[in-house]
Amino acid sequence: MKYENAGDILPASLLKEVQKYAEGKMIYVPKKAQAKGWGEASGYRDRLKKRNAMICSRYSAGQSIMEIAEEFYLSPETIKKLVYGKKVKIPVFSPSITAAKKYAAAGMGEEWVRMYLNSLNEEMPDLSDIFMSELVKIPLRLITNKEEKRTLDEERNFLEIPLIVFYKNKKFEVPFQADYLAYLKAQKMNSQYAFVFTDNEDYRFFWNNFGKHFQR
Repeated sequence: MKYENAGDILPASLLKEVQKYAEGKMIYVPKKAQAKGWGEASGYRDRLKKRNAMICSRYSAGQSIMEIAEEFYLSPETIKKLVYGKKVKIPVFSPSITAAKKYAAAGMGEEWVRMYLNSLNEEMPDLSDIFMSELVKIPLRLITNKEEKRTLDEERNFLEIPLIVFYKNKKFEVPFQADYLAYLKAQKMNSQYAFVFTDNEDYRFFWNNFGKHFQR
């Protein structure tokens, strides 16, 4: 890096001040910190990107322009610009761990769960005051569903779908995939990737006893 004589570029008064601290030394003067762009400091830009990605994801999954507009309180024209503009990069949905990992990495794990449940014709549960973990590996021995039915075709490969787990009253349950859980246990699987949901009352106990120890 090229250096210059401070006497050639600094005012005399400023030069005297600098000499008090660094006379005869070579010093580096860093550039000013670059101002943050619009919405970066507040996090609004990231939230907007995530919302737009969710809109495009739902459109690709088959929701109509009007349905999406009503859900997000936006005009149909705004939705059209987002879904037709192809400026938003979104993961491609599939009922698989690979896709779930991509959604989770984009901060959209909850959206993957919603789309997966929709593919099962199940409604997304109310997640107000609910904490959702990252995609983690959970030991299957922890899950104690009351009814576990093996109704799946074992010739198909079901080992690549994450579980949707709810932790309540200090118990792990799988309300939507009891047959799949039974299949995994029958295959002697020790653990499986999962999104774990818990409410505020159970969150602290869950995190202290399990959350820090699950593999990612």
